[in-house]
Amino acid sequence: MKNKNFWFGKRVLVTGADGFVAAHLIKKLIDNDAVVIATARHKRPLKTLDLLREGKVANQPDMEYCDLLDYEEIRRVCDRHQIDTIFHLAATAIVSAAADAPMSTIENNVMGTLNVLEVARINNMPRVLIASSDKSYGDHTTDKYEKLPYKENYALRGLDVYSSSKVCSDMIAQTYAFQFKLPVMICRSSNIYGPGDMNFTRLIPRTIMRLMSDGPPVINTGNENVLREYIYVEDVVDAYMLMAEQAESYYGTDHKNIPRSGVDTYGWPAFNVGSYTKNDLIDINKCLSIKSVDSLIKILREKVRDIEPNIIPKPSNFIEIPDQYIDASKLFDLGFKPKVSFEEGIEKTTTWYKKNFSKLEPLAAKYLE
Repeated sequence: MKNKNFWFGKRVLVTGADGFVAAHLIKKLIDNDAVVIATARHKRPLKTLDLLREGKVANQPDMEYCDLLDYEEIRRVCDRHQIDTIFHLAATAIVSAAADAPMSTIENNVMGTLNVLEVARINNMPRVLIASSDKSYGDHTTDKYEKLPYKENYALRGLDVYSSSKVCSDMIAQTYAFQFKLPVMICRSSNIYGPGDMNFTRLIPRTIMRLMSDGPPVINTGNENVLREYIYVEDVVDAYMLMAEQAESYYGTDHKNIPRSGVDTYGWPAFNVGSYTKNDLIDINKCLSIKSVDSLIKILREKVRDIEPNIIPKPSNFIEIPDQYIDASKLFDLGFKPKVSFEEGIEKTTTWYKKNFSKLEPLAAKYLE
């Protein structure tokens, strides 16, 4: 066992296996000799991981098709495979769909997380990572005391169904960290992009696919200048794995590092996953991964096809958070540094969609009209 990397032989459960980020995470864990067990609710004919591996069948995860709302089923999976690490990425992640189906969204995102955490508590697991979102912070644009960029100790103010469901799961994870001393690492990522994203409601995949179909990009009324921070998917995977690797030292022997009271407890188990530290963000004009919607679409038009966007009305139940970008200093202090520039990431992303367009077009058809 000498000289083996941290992940060699670790028995890792990844939930939401056919999701965009989960597929990249599974691929890297397997490449690092982890024993990966992956859960999905049902079998899909076109799998993200297969597209990323270009059809190669070697080095696949051990798949378990199950429902995270069934606590006993998740416990049996963890017991059967002797799981020692959980990456919980499964969620209802389409914001517009969440608004149309609030009960199932909250059930999936909250109760699924609770079941995973409870199994981890019962089994005394040494590391659990919960994928949250910068959407949990909500609107801080005009806040005098908690100004942008978001910091981990800020209030969580999600107002829409998706954001509030992530706030709830985030807070439950924090409860398990403090009350039960479960080594939970909560990841609040900025907007993740890259090859394999088949959520065509998201700006980057939707715009690329529309341009490739000779259709105009679309922008919701009033959103042209809204700022968003983007991070490449492989950098996110690196951050997730680093956080899991550092969970034991972050919590300390016998959990001695956990703060007991006061402001030190605010957001303590959480880490912003982004590209910049507080010093970088003094001048956001130099932060090339922070883009307005309009400027990002212009970049994609240059890469794919130059078609003017259409401005469309917002759905009546759609709540748009204003500018969003995060201070990831805490993660950088843990040892993280992004490797993929925005320019390189966009090039890799557009190349992948061009290569796989014929396979993706039927899935994206609804969003290309």
